[in-house]
Amino acid sequence: MLISLSAIFILLLLSAFFSGSETALTAASRPAMHQMEQLGDHRAGIVNRLHARKERLIGTILLGNNLVNILASAIATSALITMFGEAGVVYATIAMTFLVLIFSEILPKTYAIGNANKMALTIAPLINVLVIVLSPITQSINTIINLIFHLFRRDFDANEVFGRGDEELRGAIELHDRHDADVKSERAMLRSVMELAEVQVGEVMTHRKHLIAIDVTLPPDEIIREILESPYTRIPVWRGDPDNIVGILHAKALLRA
Repeated sequence: MLISLSAIFILLLLSAFFSGSETALTAASRPAMHQMEQLGDHRAGIVNRLHARKERLIGTILLGNNLVNILASAIATSALITMFGEAGVVYATIAMTFLVLIFSEILPKTYAIGNANKMALTIAPLINVLVIVLSPITQSINTIINLIFHLFRRDFDANEVFGRGDEELRGAIELHDRHDADVKSERAMLRSVMELAEVQVGEVMTHRKHLIAIDVTLPPDEIIREILESPYTRIPVWRGDPDNIVGILHAKALLRA
């Protein structure tokens, strides 16, 4: 009995490890990991490589988690059947459901979601080893999955299943929902950046024949008058020749000064 309890305890710890690892690695900030890798943190580089092969990462974690959960339940069922007969199946189901739910799912996932970056860096090297060791099995599973999808005329796209960067970024922009004028301006700017691929150059640029530029040698009063008459907030300034642009005048900044 003591051996069975010890085995169940170890398997529950492994289950908690896999559950927490899944949450930490999927919730870790990719921009933060990229920045840390650029600064020389090799663990952040491992996290980024795991993200790049997310279908293998998730497959490895789910394989390990299911194996230890099923094995723990089997050992508990066997031990309780020995003690209580057929009723042991019911007792084992209730006990293992409670233990797995609380100690191997909720607790590790809650901790991981609040410490995603730190935990991801800690467990990434070990998870990377498991991904490599279990790759023959996970690759076989992925082949079976692809075959099933193919039978239903549905191609399996890991990028589609595991998230789309554009949609996530747009959602993050919308979550930035403070009502300050500066925040609204930043949100509008970020939205426009996301839409750059759909914008024609002519929509955002002013043709040369409509360009308003100011001679930098003009008296200050005349410069201000031309700024006030201009429909633009950024006005090129030139010296000597209109083609000799020496700077850009920000009308709002000048008028606030």
